Amino acid sequence: MLSFAAPTWQTAVLSRNPRGALGSGKARTASLIVPRLYLSDYFTARDEKQLSKLGITHIISILDRVPTIPECIPENHTLHISIADRADADILQYLDQTTDFITTALAENEENNVLVHCFQGVSRSATAVCAYLVATTSMTAPESIAYVQAKRSVVCPNLGFRNQLQTWSAKFYADSAKRSGSRVSKITGSIAELVRELKAATGAPPSPAKRPKLAAE
Repeated sequence: MLSFAAPTWQTAVLSRNPRGALGSGKARTASLIVPRLYLSDYFTARDEKQLSKLGITHIISILDRVPTIPECIPENHTLHISIADRADADILQYLDQTTDFITTALAENEENNVLVHCFQGVSRSATAVCAYLVATTSMTAPESIAYVQAKRSVVCPNLGFRNQLQTWSAKFYADSAKRSGSRVSKITGSIAELVRELKAATGAPPSPAKRPKLAAE
């Protein structure tokens, strides 16, 4: 496992509840965000039956403790990012890495399914999933958060993570604008060239003559 390790209240809870007797409802399920990409809590990620049911082959753990992942997931199919769910925590430095991991896993085999989790699938892991969506779709950072929330209602990245996602995604907006501008320029140029060719073929003047203004006008 790739692992990039400060205990928190979550660590204490896990030590008191090794079987995951915490939380209920939507926070304790895996949510399908886009085809073959799931977002969940830690307890789902430790449940071998659930992983098998979902066909999970790769897991990203964004948790400030070393996760316990079932042996059905090969060690080289896991990635651990050690970070706390705090507004001052630097998740920005990991977003390229988590996005690349998801992209590579989904591209190498159509049967692969990726699960991204933190403690409850609310903030850290949701930020990483949003980053992937921004990188691979036309979504802006706020749009990606709204989209993921629609798929998993408990999602709520902390304010610091939201700001860092916005900072990280700015490069994709710039690239998108540049590509869009280039396409518009090429289309405009092609149309102008076509008009010139048509006028030359029909003997029409390059552009209509402007009527001179009269003194009374």
